[in-house]
Amino acid sequence: MANASKLNHVHSTSADLMENQVDFSTSQIKRGQGGADKLISHQNPSSHKPRQALSAEDIVVIIAIVMTLLLAPVLTMLWYLKSPILVPPPIIAIFLGIAVASILYRFLGGVHNASFTIGALKVTGSAAILIFVAWWANEELKGFMPKMSPKAPVFDLKKDVIPMANTWHAVSTETGQPVSLNFPHHAQQHLAPSVETLSHFNVQRPLKLHHKGDDLVVSTDHHARHIMGTLPLVELKELGFFNKVNMRLRPFEVATFGAKQGIDMNSTLPFTIHTNGFSENYTRFTLKEKNDEKIIYEDSILLRGAKLFQYQDKYYFISVVQVNHAPDDIEPYAKIYLAELGVSYL
Repeated sequence: MANASKLNHVHSTSADLMENQVDFSTSQIKRGQGGADKLISHQNPSSHKPRQALSAEDIVVIIAIVMTLLLAPVLTMLWYLKSPILVPPPIIAIFLGIAVASILYRFLGGVHNASFTIGALKVTGSAAILIFVAWWANEELKGFMPKMSPKAPVFDLKKDVIPMANTWHAVSTETGQPVSLNFPHHAQQHLAPSVETLSHFNVQRPLKLHHKGDDLVVSTDHHARHIMGTLPLVELKELGFFNKVNMRLRPFEVATFGAKQGIDMNSTLPFTIHTNGFSENYTRFTLKEKNDEKIIYEDSILLRGAKLFQYQDKYYFISVVQVNHAPDDIEPYAKIYLAELGVSYL
């Protein structure tokens, strides 16, 4: 009986096993409506891990890396524009340091053992990488940064020139002719006046002639300090400039002088006449300025002779018209005649 029960138990166990296998096989294969078998796979959920999404921290780090890596070359390219914008190298170097430190910190396993020392300052971790890369990049970029010449101040011809530009014009040192001035870096110019404008200006300005050697000096003043040029006398002769010369005398009164006497013959004269004695038929005389009695001319006249002399811009004629150096009953005397010599050219 015992053996029979064991045998029955073995058969029942085998039957149960076969039934379980049949049930498992039937659970794997099912008939579809079209008659095709579909395989349904039952897998353990813990055999494959699900794909993880990027965290907010990862997105921020990636954006920082991309932006800093782009900003570094873009800012460097600004140095080489036609009108350069010189971004300081330390700023570009900091962007590069941020990019490298972010990559190492988030995606390359961290930088916990990194350290950087400057003098007494020592930093570790990501800060050490940032500072090291920024320091290295700054030193390298200094050699490539272009050197800009200082900008010249803005120039305005109408405001920055004394005297005002409309009161003068530039002239050539060779010809004395007006020339134009150009300021290409400031887009300004000072044009020379036209021939018509200059001629109209000159015709209203009287000139003075002064005798100098064999030439006439042309000037704008009475003392020939501002000379315009010279005019040779031979040129006047060849041109036939003078058709007629008219000479006239503007006489002053006759005065009687003793051997040593000074007389102011006329209030309009700039000088006085002084006799210096009579001897050997000569009447010696001196002309002195009225203001300070400075001697301006000194000479002598034989008997009833005459002399011509120049003072300032005028010519004078002086003559002894009567003389008696040794009278018996009166003092010696000489009557002197003075006149201004006028010359006009027609």
